[in-house]
Amino acid sequence: MGEIDPSDIYHHFKPYREDMRAWIHDISEGESAFDNEDINKRPYKIVDGEIVVHNNKHGDKYTRQCWDKVGPCVHTYMANLASQNTVHPVDDRAFSIRELLLMNIPNNFKWSEISEEELNNLPLEEKQQFLKENEANIRECIGEAVPTIIMQKIAKNIKEVLITGKKSQKKGQTRLI
Repeated sequence: MGEIDPSDIYHHFKPYREDMRAWIHDISEGESAFDNEDINKRPYKIVDGEIVVHNNKHGDKYTRQCWDKVGPCVHTYMANLASQNTVHPVDDRAFSIRELLLMNIPNNFKWSEISEEELNNLPLEEKQQFLKENEANIRECIGEAVPTIIMQKIAKNIKEVLITGKKSQKKGQTRLI
């Protein structure tokens, strides 16, 4: 648990407590760990030696995503299973940074001064250190981001308005500004 792909440092996911795996292991795409019929498979904490089941305040916590649906809005702390919309459709883990690039971040975006090739060639201990120092910031940037394609469309519309003084709209097109 918590592996780093040997050829892609950004295809890594954070380890989590082993007992948490039971919470998500048997849920299907679109289901939440809170949907488990077995109360011992619902998210909980231990208080004074007793299991206290967490409240399901947000319907998308511990929710397994679907392969065939539009990617979810991701949140700042999406490395955690408890964050909204973070559980991989098949694997018992949260999305990796690489998988979060579904947010339409360009492949050539640089997350570090160190090239991706150099990072991928580091020994495992140095990769772990790099991720320890940088992963939270990268994930926070992704979680706070507006998808690139949306920003490009907004910028294009602003540019058009600045140049022409008006925004053209095609039939059936949704206005972004």
